[in-house]
Amino acid sequence: MSTSRRHFLVSTAAGLGALAVPKASFAAPAEQRFLLVVFARGAWDVTYCLDPKAPPGCDVPAGEVTTYPAGPRVLTSSERPSIRAFFDAHASRAAIVNGIWIGSVAHVPARVRILTGTRSERNPDVAAIFAAEAAGKQPALALPYVDLGGGAYAGPLASFMGRVGNTNQLVTLLNRAKAFRGAPKGKAQPGFEFTGEEQAALAKFVAGRADAARAGKTGPEAQVLEGFRTSLDRAEALRRDPQLRAMAVGTATSLAQQGELAVAMFRGGVAAAAFLDSRLDWDTHDAIADQGTAHEQLFAELGTIARKLDEAGLLARTTVAVLSEFTRTPKLNSQPEPGKDHWPLTSALVFGGGVRPGVYGATDEKLGAMRVRMDDGKPSDGGRLLQFDNFAAGLLEHLAVSSRRWIANAEPFRGPFA
Repeated sequence: MSTSRRHFLVSTAAGLGALAVPKASFAAPAEQRFLLVVFARGAWDVTYCLDPKAPPGCDVPAGEVTTYPAGPRVLTSSERPSIRAFFDAHASRAAIVNGIWIGSVAHVPARVRILTGTRSERNPDVAAIFAAEAAGKQPALALPYVDLGGGAYAGPLASFMGRVGNTNQLVTLLNRAKAFRGAPKGKAQPGFEFTGEEQAALAKFVAGRADAARAGKTGPEAQVLEGFRTSLDRAEALRRDPQLRAMAVGTATSLAQQGELAVAMFRGGVAAAAFLDSRLDWDTHDAIADQGTAHEQLFAELGTIARKLDEAGLLARTTVAVLSEFTRTPKLNSQPEPGKDHWPLTSALVFGGGVRPGVYGATDEKLGAMRVRMDDGKPSDGGRLLQFDNFAAGLLEHLAVSSRRWIANAEPFRGPFA
């Protein structure tokens, strides 16, 4: 078996059901840190776990509040055993951040805010920024940021990211024939394939044009051209092994499968950050009980991901941020099968290396965001609302990346970040 990272990527991606890192594969550098972003698209109801409430302020599910010695305080229930199992195993390395003010109840704008710390989808998300920094320190990373869930924002850092999942960008990058619609059954596919010499000549030509275009350029234009030129080298490194053409990652893989692939790519020295999607239905304007089902599956799969990270020896060096764009209203609506509508704040679960366990940020009995101190996350009349930009800036600083360039004028939230 080849010991290259490129061959390793094939061996992991081709069989999600049996992912394993070959003993001969390159190990991730000892100092490398990693980031996993897990997204619950559609808006979770935080009263089902992360921010327990009680009537009459909120309509809440059945369960009991469980407080762990390390600090986390969550709602548990015999109907959702995976929540308790997860915190029984990981409370000592888990932090809950409540009352993150989003200021929007529209899915896409809110999603952009919690992921990027800004109001523009043209800006990179926290994982893209971290991956770009990691690539500067570890140039051998073939794919610094991998989007396995189909919802990441790369912005001007797109040259550091590849998509696998809904768009399968990486698959078409490796095999250009898959970028085009197939011919109808029984008809020949028009077109041709380049020979090796032709492909090399074309690559040399494109690289030469890119080098010529960036000559003498400065500022943002130079940065864009430099990113494009670097992406050509990364693409060529990924294409070089013909076995990569066998890569076959499904478009609807479960969260646990996405996590398994991400862990394998971290361990193999291929990537430093990954975006995962829960693949669950959280937008419960009716049938609020579906939140319970989704929470049970989410925490079962988070437990699997944590175990895989631990088995790979990476849990202490990986930060896992579990996010959703906002939460649900405190009260049920009047639908025939009642649900809850959109509410402009959210909670976050952060666990892994360097996380200070406990509960940070706060909401009142009616799920309203409270003022807190930015240094320790404790409620204070002299504090301020914990906003999406404060949270994102704090996460970047936790990852040893300066937030000032990307999230202007935002005080980093320090609470859970040791």
